[in-house]
Parts: sequence; C-alpha cells; structure tokens
Amino acid sequence: MSATNGPRDGLLLVAAFASGAAALAYEMLWTRMLALSLGSETVGVLAGLAGYFAGLALGAALLHDRTLRARDPARLFVVLELVAAGFAVVSPHLLQLLARVLPAWLGPLAAAGGTAALAASTAVAAAVLALGAAPLGASLAALVEARRRTWPSDHDGRGLGRIYGANTLGAALAALVSIHVVFPALGYAVGAALAAAAGLAAALTLRAWSTRVSSDMPQAITSPVSPDTSPSVPAVASSHAPEDMSRAPARSALSSPAAAAVVDASRDPDPDLLREPWLLDLVSFGTGLTGIGLQVVGVRVLGQHLENTIYTFAHILAAYLLATGVGAVVYQRVAPRAVAGRPATVTAALLWLLGLLVVPAAVALAHAPELLQALAPEAAGLGRAALAELAVATLVFAPTALVLGALLSHVIGLAAATGRGVGRTYAWNALGCAAAPFVFGLLAIPRLGYADAFYAVLYAYLALFAAFGWVRRFAPVKLIGGVLVGVALTAAGPRSLVLAASDDGWVRREERQTLHGLVAVSERPGPGGAPLRRLQIGKLFRMGGAAGFGEQRMGQVCSLLSHASGPEGPIPKALYLGLGTGSTMGGALAVPHAAAEGVELVPEIVELLPQFADINHDLAKRPEVALHAADARRYLAAAPTSYDLVVADLFHPGQAGASALFAREHFAAARDHLRPGGLMCQWLPLYQLDEADVRTIVRTFLDVFPETYAFLGIYNAQNPALALVGRTPDPAAGQLRLDAARLASDTAKLRNIVDPRDLLASYVMGPDELTAWSDGAPRNTDLAPEIAFQAARVAYRDDRTLGAHNLAAILQRAVPAPAALLAGSGAEALAAAAQPFTAAARHYLAGEIARGDLADLSNMSWETAEQFVRAYEADPEFAPARGALYTIARKNQTLAAKILPRMLARTPDEPRVYEAYLLHLRAAGDESAYKQLRDEAAAKFPNVPLP
Repeated sequence: MSATNGPRDGLLLVAAFASGAAALAYEMLWTRMLALSLGSETVGVLAGLAGYFAGLALGAALLHDRTLRARDPARLFVVLELVAAGFAVVSPHLLQLLARVLPAWLGPLAAAGGTAALAASTAVAAAVLALGAAPLGASLAALVEARRRTWPSDHDGRGLGRIYGANTLGAALAALVSIHVVFPALGYAVGAALAAAAGLAAALTLRAWSTRVSSDMPQAITSPVSPDTSPSVPAVASSHAPEDMSRAPARSALSSPAAAAVVDASRDPDPDLLREPWLLDLVSFGTGLTGIGLQVVGVRVLGQHLENTIYTFAHILAAYLLATGVGAVVYQRVAPRAVAGRPATVTAALLWLLGLLVVPAAVALAHAPELLQALAPEAAGLGRAALAELAVATLVFAPTALVLGALLSHVIGLAAATGRGVGRTYAWNALGCAAAPFVFGLLAIPRLGYADAFYAVLYAYLALFAAFGWVRRFAPVKLIGGVLVGVALTAAGPRSLVLAASDDGWVRREERQTLHGLVAVSERPGPGGAPLRRLQIGKLFRMGGAAGFGEQRMGQVCSLLSHASGPEGPIPKALYLGLGTGSTMGGALAVPHAAAEGVELVPEIVELLPQFADINHDLAKRPEVALHAADARRYLAAAPTSYDLVVADLFHPGQAGASALFAREHFAAARDHLRPGGLMCQWLPLYQLDEADVRTIVRTFLDVFPETYAFLGIYNAQNPALALVGRTPDPAAGQLRLDAARLASDTAKLRNIVDPRDLLASYVMGPDELTAWSDGAPRNTDLAPEIAFQAARVAYRDDRTLGAHNLAAILQRAVPAPAALLAGSGAEALAAAAQPFTAAARHYLAGEIARGDLADLSNMSWETAEQFVRAYEADPEFAPARGALYTIARKNQTLAAKILPRMLARTPDEPRVYEAYLLHLRAAGDESAYKQLRDEAAAKFPNVPLP
C-alpha cells in the first residue's frame, strides 16, 4: 500500500476539507463580530485577528501531548470539532452580548493605541475565542497523528501534504461561499449553525474513516503510548539506520504512537536532522509571521484601488488560501524526487525562494491598478469585479503562497514523521500569524511606508534562510551569497507602492501611508486665488474642496434643529461621529456649543485637521472641542456621559465594518446616551445606496426612534444626503417643536443656511411618511447585517444615478414641514413664508433630477428648464434656482427666450433680470426689442449701469 496514495485516504481528506471550511467560516464570523466589541481601530482589528490565531496556538500547544498520547486520535479530532461547532452555534449571540457590555468595561479610548490597550484587547479576544479557536488549533494535529499511525512507512510525512492541502482548499472555498452565499442569505446566527454543520460533517466523516481503518488494522489508531516512551524526545533515524527498519510490518511499527520513522537526511550537510529540534519551530513561527505579514501589507497596498468591502477581503483571502492548498498538494506529488535525502536543503531552498518571490509580488502590486481597470472597469458589477479582485490577488500572492504551502507541508510532515507530533509546530506557526498584524501593521507600515514594509517580508525570509542554514551547517559562502542575491533583487522592485495618484490639477501636499489606507492632502488654486484643499483616502474617497460648503451646511442642519428644540443657551454637549476634513463639525459649531466631542477612526485624519482650518473653522484649536481617534460605534457604547445631540456623518455603507454604524444596536446605544428630547442625526449618502438599502436603514432607525424626521442636506441630485433625525421621548415637551425666534436668530449668523425658510424647505418626511415608505423592509442588525452585503454590491455597480433615483423616490412622498413643527413668536408668519420657499426647492430638485449629469446646458430640454422657472416663480429668493436660470440663459439662447420673459414677469423690479434679458437680446440681434427694454430699464433703475 502506498504511503501517500492509499485507498483509505479519501474519507480522511474529505474530513480535512470540511474541517478547513468550517474553521475559515468561524474565523470570518468571529473576527467581524468581535470588532463590535473591540472596535475597528487599528488596535481593535489587529487584536481580533491576533486573538483568533492566539487561540489556535493555545489549543495546539496545550493539547500537543494529549494528541500524542491519545489512544484514539481520530476520536479526539471528533471531540475537538464538536466543541468548536458547539461554540460556533452560540458564538453570534455571545459576541453580540459582549458588544453591549465590553466597550463600557474597556473604556471609550481602550483601543485607540498604546501597549496597555493592545495587550488588553488581544487578551480579551484570545479569551473570548479560546473555546472555539483552541479546539481548531489542536484538531489538525489530531488528524495528522491519526494518519501517521496508519501510515508509519511515510518516512518524512509527505502524504500529510494532502491533508494540509485539503484543509486549506476547504478554507479557500469557505471564504467565498460564506461571504457570497451563506451569511448574506441566512445572517450570522443561522450561518454559524451551517458552518457548524460543516464541522460536524468533518467529525462524522473522520469517525467513519477510523472505523473502516480499525476493522482492517485493529491496532492502527488505538495503541496507547508505552509508559517509558517520551514524546518530547524524538527518535530520529539517520541514513545509517538498519535497512529493515523502513520495511517493518505496520502493526509492529505502531506499538507506540510516538515511535519515530526513518527520515533520510544523507544528502544534507548534516545528516542528523534534529540535532537542533527547535529549528522546525523557528521555521514554522517565521513562516507564519511572514506569510500573514505579506498579506497585511499587500492588502493595504491593494486597498488603494479596491472597493474594500466585505467581499474584497474574502476574495484576497480565497486567492491566498487556494494557492497555499495547491502548493501543498503539488508538494506531495513532487516530494519523493525533490526531498529524497535532503530535507534540510529543501527547507533552506524554499525559504530562499519565498524571499525572492516578494519582489515579483511588489511589481504585481505596482501594476495592479491597470490590471483592475482592464478586467473590471467602473460599474462592472460584483461578478466581474470579484473575478478581477481574485485575479489580481492571485497574481500578487499566488507565487509566494504556492511555495509557502509546500514549505508548511514539508515542515509539518517532518515534525510528524520524526515522532514529535505537529501540535507544537502548528502552535508556533499560529503564534507567528498572531504576531504578524502587529509587527507589520502596527509597526512596519506607519514607520517604513508600504514599499519598505513589503520588502521587510523579504528580509525576514532571508534572515530565516540564513539562520536555518547556519545552524544546519550549510556553507557560509552559499548563505551569504543567497542573502546578497535577495537583497540585490530589491533593486528591480518598485521604490514606492503609493498607487493612488492625485487628480489632474491637484498637487499633493502631504500623505500618510497607514493601516487604514493612504491618506493624502491635495490642493489647487480656488476662486480668488485662495487654495482649495481636499482630503483623499485611497483612490475612491475625496472630501473637502468645493464640497466644503455642503458639508458645513449638513452640520448646521443638525445643530439648528438641536438648538431650536432644546433649552436656552448653547447646545450643552454634542458628539460628532466621523470627521473627515472636519467641515461638518466645524460648520455645526457656528451654532453655539458648550462642549463638543469629535470621533474619527483614522488617527492620521485627526492629525491633518489643521490643514483644513479654513473650512472646519479651526476645529483642532477650539477650546470647547475634544477630538479622539477611535471607533465611532465602540466609543459611543463606552461613553460614560449623556449628550444632547449625536451627529453621525456620511459613512460609506459598503466599506467593511461601516454597516455596523447603521445597525439597530448602534442606534440603540445612541438613544441610551441621549438626554430626554435629545436628537440623533444620522446622515445617509443617497448616492451610495439603492432605494431598498435606504428603506432598510430607515426602518431600522424607526425601530429605535419612532419619532423620526427626514431632512435633505443640500439641494443636489447627484450627491444628495438625507438626515434621519430621531428624537428621544420627552414627556415634558411632547413632540419636536422648533422655536421660530431662535431659528431666525441662529440662521442670521450663518453663511450656509441664511434663512429659517431654507431649513424648513429641506424637511421632506415625518414619522408617518417614513413609516409608510419603509414598511416591509428588513432591519439591519448585528446578526443580520443586510447593509454589509447589499451596500457592498451597490459599490461595485458604481451607479451614478443612485442619488437622483433615491431623491426622486423621496420627493414623491415628501410633505411640507407641518405648521405644528414651529413654536414661539413668529411661528405662524414663518410657516406661511416657508411654503413658497419649499415649493421652489421641490421644483428646483425636480429640475436637477431631470438634468442628471448633463454638463452641456445647450442641450437641455425646455421641460427640464421649466422646472427651474417654476422654482423661481414660486419664490425668487430661492437662490439655487436663480443661479441656475442665469447660467442656462447665458449658455442657451433658445431657452433664454422662454426663461427671461417669465422671470421678468415674476420680478419686474429686479435689475439683474433686465441685465440678463438685455444681454440675450443683444446676442440675438433683436435691436428693436433691445432698445425698448433698455429704455424701460433705464427709467426704472436710473442709477444702475445697463449693458
């Protein structure tokens, strides 16, 4: 019977495949849900990932001896898989509960940085996941031990490459299926149960395999360890071992589970393979550190051009795991010829090759944008984009992953064949994986930048190669030469891996290469020569510049509502979640605040706020303001105080982790931190959501804030934003009432909202209208994260019509601000004055929707232009319509002939209308009409210069 291709291998490989699939699904579930407790800051994310790997390492180490001494390692595997599956079933509910209590225990700034925060967060993650991850860490060792006892003639463990390969391929498949199919369709609770079913299938399959093997070889997997056998002192046979040892009957070779097989190292410089047994552990730790380190840096580099959704990371992980599994399987096929007599030489060669392959990976990263654009242009959709992301990830990571799969199979096989077992070896590998996010993410990237951090992986591989080769007595000349070749090869790689360039006309002023992506500040000349500055995050997100006006206005909408509905004096305390350039918060502070806190996930963005002092009103230096770099959701849940106003800025809903900021649990935390009558203002980017997603968020918000009102942020159909303003119950005050006099006083001090009518015109729906619109929509919760998956699909579509479509759906249901919304002196007069202003705003927005992305106004239809005319006729003081009409009249003579007479009829005493009309008549060559109109204007406005 072949040691590597026996007829009894099939069920064992199925069990390994199912176990790998279950483990990966668990990991994706646990790390995502644990982020709700630890936060999405650098430390929180790294702690969750490290905690998972630390749990694997803990289980593999603690159960190492138990695995070797087990009477039936197959049965131990079954028990371990069942324990992990049981924890998986309850884990969504446990982690959801933890998300409610743990932030308050750790404090609002626990994950914001520092050694103590890092240690605490990692310890919490490891402790929480220990019940699930520890059994998984030991299950592979039990599987390997069961197989080793059945095939003792597999002298250097080559056949174990098939187990590792099957396990990894199962994980690769699960990375795609769980994120694309299981979790979106079933949610996390039911999805976890399905993943547990895969673990159960692995247990039952291996039980069937062991039963079949036991019937053929009764002692094969049940022989206990002899009392005098010490698994910690392996017996290793050199090339001088008696020839008949390798041909001993299977049953006699299995008298002790820890008995060592013969490992031929006759062609190595030192034929005593384990003179230094710790070397295998060093290699295992080092490959875990470098393998995950390569992913950490590579994903950040790719993130400059990828969508960075929940799907993106699944695609990258699947490509990496698939290549690793293939590498393990290929190794099993070629090992008999490649390894024979030289296991140490193969180990050193694979380490050296891994180092060299980092440079081609860097070259592939540098050209990733062009490849992505060729495979999936903008608006390609999820399917094509997924294939493009898989292709790019394969090009970048597959070569190193293939070799890494072969090396890990080689090391695991040697550890098993020499009688040491694989538990401790696997534990060291998992420990290296746990350390990698900190070494490369927390230290290397911010200190070295993307390129040098990536090359640090190469240097780490070369250091492993040199250390291993030196201890194993390789010639120093070869070791030094190998290191020099690797270092010299970096000259062929790119010097920079900053892939997101500035747009035409913008000059980059400053940039930060961070674990959260590239953060850059660019500028260009603005009106009047003053520079416009813009904050850029990766390729996709830009804030500030000309958009600063709208961002400030959004902040002012929320603060006006809070101030006009609250007690006299400044707003006592407000919390702003998400800063960007700080213009939203800075604009809001134009309405007096006694105290305000701002929270931003990316520390570097907080550091760059002074660059935007002109549009954020010097936010960083204001005495009433406290700024924090922290995860918005976890910070709010941990906050020890109450607020009068909580403003959640525009979060990209498709970004991984952002959907938690639209979950019912987060809204509930905001409600619990608001005083009676306090307001939660949640801004929705209507241009990044389809209507179904907007309705989902609205229904979820209404669950927590039954008294909710909707306001538009700016009069824009391409990038509209909708504010959901929820109010906590206040028995003493009843429903929301705005003091008309205070509104008038506040708006008189503002540049972005200069009239109370402007605020009231942005009102579109109240509780009844929002309830009717969202009826039947699902809710977005931690266990059923609808937005995480659906908004990500929308991101791949890159549909530029979403904003106009959603705005049209809202306007169909929009109602004027009710008179009962106003109170105090002047309420009735303001309500009456707001009606024509509101009608003007609705007509204007209808025109913007009909216009779409039309840039050439000479091609505008009269039906579209007439909407702007109707807006002017409704209320000439509505400035956006007035400006649009003057622009259209200047660029389209045909439309001007229809527009200007109606404007003149509506405002016969407006000099600017006469001026525009006269210019039109002169351009049209109608001298008679021009002279007649000019005489009329000169009589009306004797002191106004006329064209």
